[in-house]
Amino acid sequence: MYISSLRIRNFRNFSTAKFSFKKGVNTILGENGSGKTNALFALRLLLDESLPRNITKLRDSDFCRNLGDWRGHWIVISVDFDELSSHEGCQMLKHDAGHVDGSEKGTLTYYFRPCLKIRKALFEASGNQVLAQQIIDEITIEDYEPVFSGRANANFLCEGTYRNLVGDFHNFVFPDPDDRNFMAYGVKLSPLHEEVSFTFVKALRDVVSDLKNYRNSPLIALLKGLESEISEQDAENITTLISEVNDSISELDEIKKVSSGIQDTLHKTVGYTFSPVIDIESSLPSELDKLLQKLSLTVGDNYVDGYSGDLNELSLGGANLIYVALKLLEYERKQEADKAAQFLVIEEPEAHIHTHIQKTLFESHTIDKTQVFLSTHSTHISSVAKIADINILGLNENHVDVFQPSNQLTPTDCSRIERYLNATRSTLLFAKGVILVEGEAELILIPALVRNVLGVSLDELGISLISMDSAFFEHISNLFHPERIRKHCAIITDLDTSIVPLPDDENNDSKYQRSCRNSQKSGLIRKGKLDEHTKDNDFISAFYANHTFEVDFIGADNSIEAKEVLSSIYKQQANITKSSDLLKNHAVEIYGKEILRLAGNVGKGWLALLLSEKVTSQTYIPSYILDAIAFSCGYKLAPKILYKMCWHRLSNPMPVLEDDEKPLQFFRDNQTDMNACIDEFKERCADDDLSYLIELLDR
Repeated sequence: MYISSLRIRNFRNFSTAKFSFKKGVNTILGENGSGKTNALFALRLLLDESLPRNITKLRDSDFCRNLGDWRGHWIVISVDFDELSSHEGCQMLKHDAGHVDGSEKGTLTYYFRPCLKIRKALFEASGNQVLAQQIIDEITIEDYEPVFSGRANANFLCEGTYRNLVGDFHNFVFPDPDDRNFMAYGVKLSPLHEEVSFTFVKALRDVVSDLKNYRNSPLIALLKGLESEISEQDAENITTLISEVNDSISELDEIKKVSSGIQDTLHKTVGYTFSPVIDIESSLPSELDKLLQKLSLTVGDNYVDGYSGDLNELSLGGANLIYVALKLLEYERKQEADKAAQFLVIEEPEAHIHTHIQKTLFESHTIDKTQVFLSTHSTHISSVAKIADINILGLNENHVDVFQPSNQLTPTDCSRIERYLNATRSTLLFAKGVILVEGEAELILIPALVRNVLGVSLDELGISLISMDSAFFEHISNLFHPERIRKHCAIITDLDTSIVPLPDDENNDSKYQRSCRNSQKSGLIRKGKLDEHTKDNDFISAFYANHTFEVDFIGADNSIEAKEVLSSIYKQQANITKSSDLLKNHAVEIYGKEILRLAGNVGKGWLALLLSEKVTSQTYIPSYILDAIAFSCGYKLAPKILYKMCWHRLSNPMPVLEDDEKPLQFFRDNQTDMNACIDEFKERCADDDLSYLIELLDR
């Protein structure tokens, strides 16, 4: 058996969320604060027997903030099982959680809901807005109860179902709690801890402290019950030795002196009548079970024979590896029990663990009855994870979306994407928006343009810039779709329109014209394919350089930057002067040929690197790149980011500014009203690159 899905309603930062899982290793990806820990905790609430019993009694802060007022609402968490086989444990699960349709599927649900008294009162007040609101206002968290049920077939993620089974909080209509709708709510039962094995490896923070802490140490968990496996003779010998050690320590003259000194001080202070009789004795436990709990780990050195030291001497990585090893050993011990399934849940293993270990840590722990759940923001792990086994959390302002990137993709499509996603490119799975570019020239120069001209980084905008190393964008952009990752992906590519006039008759082409014509044909074919590929998908769009990236960069009135790199390419002044004259010419067939010749001589990537060093606040960003940036954002940027960009533009020399005046004083006088400052910038600097971008974002 395995868990096929996790559904969450109104829990922490999840309003409505569904995770889809496969057999084997499942990965939950997401940026910091996106809800990875919350998702795993939801899973643990249903299945982890190591959690304290009272943990199922949640707090008001556990309700999703999107609710506004949480009172009266329910938190609903469900796990769906599949392949409930003939195994004895599975049959027990099937009896408790299996659906009555005879399939091998089952559902376990956790409800955190108002108690029966409150639900009855709300039902009786249905339709009476004043009375119902009064009841809701008086609800406290103490009026809530945790309930587990099996076999529920209602999908509480559906708004209509939620209104029918929980309540319509807009029209103040609530269901009858006495309605025995077992098919919808399920049958009340206890948590299913007996039938499954659950091991949780938490995010690795202060591992040394946990290893030394009696309550948290996984070593203590492994040692518990071990005394029953030790022979009676060995146990008796150890008990005798401990008793002798206790006696020897207690009888030491030095210990006796301290004991009598304390007693004498008490007598002098409070007298003989009120003084307790004290003594100092060694109290090492002679009971074997308690003695074993006193054992602790020591660490050696691979390069110093016989050395053994304290855990504090370990590096963070070394301590983390030991912690993970202990938890995995605990997991392996649980596998020996004949459970219906084993669930291994590991939270953010990447903290301080070497890249190669991140990639190989879990491969050997996927066996027939084991399902692994792994949360991470490591690109190294995401780059080797199977697309079909990934759930991606997308943090959008005040809510979280859950995306399944393989949804409706063929195994072949998934395989191609997986081969392409290395550790660098897999950052697109975490970004708020994505820009795909052809090669290293765009990868080098576009971030420099954004940083120097707009005053922010692409990271601040939440944009991941990915080089495709070719013009085949379709496979990767397929990830961005209403049914998969609902984030915006912009494609930047070249239209390759000829920079020289072409004769009507191809037979009259010169060698150079023939090359330009072939490139132009390829560009039109590429545009046709991309336009067809993107036409029915609002989450992807293509943006074209009319000629090529380098030519359009110069055509945006950036010849100054190009001329400044010539001294890094040529040693002779004559060559520098000649090339400079060509670059500042206004005819595209002249400056275009020259910049392409330079790119061919030194390499596109190296030329882009040289140009990036010359980019300033006065450099122009080609409009098609601004269009792509605005599209990939996918949402209106926060005022504080736009304000920062405006301040940067005004604080540095600007190529365009009406009345040749900087309205910095307005910004200084109105710092608390960022929107007013932004509007002032748009009015005073209407022709600036940033004003153009702001207008795009407002659409």
